[in-house]
Amino acid sequence: MKAWLSRERVPFTAYNVDEDERAYDDLIARGFRTVPVTVIGETIVKGFDEASLRDAVEQWRAGS
Repeated sequence: MKAWLSRERVPFTAYNVDEDERAYDDLIARGFRTVPVTVIGETIVKGFDEASLRDAVEQWRAGS
């Protein structure tokens, strides 16, 4: 995920839910129990779904 976001020149902040209780609580509050979960603007993408990620990045860029 990090490599893909970097290649696409998308700034990101990575959180380790195993080490960061707040990040884990946020994951659970969003209704997820597995990672990766990527939040891009208002869009949440579960897993590595490249088509959904590309769509979310395009929407995020259009709104920036």
